[in-house]
Amino acid sequence: MALLNGGVEAVRVEKLARNLHVTKGSFYWHFKDREELLEILLREWERELLKDIIPRLKGRRGPKALRLLLRLMVKRAPLSEVGILPSDAAVFTWASMSPDVARRVHRAERKRVELLTRIIGDPERTEIVYLVWLGFVARGQRVPSSRKVFPQIVRAMLKLFPAGGQRRHAKRKA
Repeated sequence: MALLNGGVEAVRVEKLARNLHVTKGSFYWHFKDREELLEILLREWERELLKDIIPRLKGRRGPKALRLLLRLMVKRAPLSEVGILPSDAAVFTWASMSPDVARRVHRAERKRVELLTRIIGDPERTEIVYLVWLGFVARGQRVPSSRKVFPQIVRAMLKLFPAGGQRRHAKRKA
């Protein structure tokens, strides 16, 4: 929660111990140092896709898989906003200040986009879906009340995808 609300600088041992009503010694019992805690937070965010999202999709593709993925995101978004699940907003902000974190975030994002492309089957629409998510995350940081409309955004996004999963092409005149 400290990372989400105050950025990486807010993740300080003394402050965390005080907020959790534990001693600094208790913190060091669980973590070697602050850097280990930060590494664990980042690793948890990186693994979320592989550990939580992909298994739930069970290899599905197409519009049904996209609907399932987006339903998962609607359920997960509020949990990340309160620190229960890893927060894209917190990690993206951290990545903007750390080249090492930025490299890891970029690698994780490539995996996300690859997954979306397998599900959607169209790189252009994949990019639209991912950019909508990034916009939601960024705007939610600035305007927290905008987070409430994510389910409506998802419904509108799904209208972009035909039920059969095929792209509609306009007929070209020869």
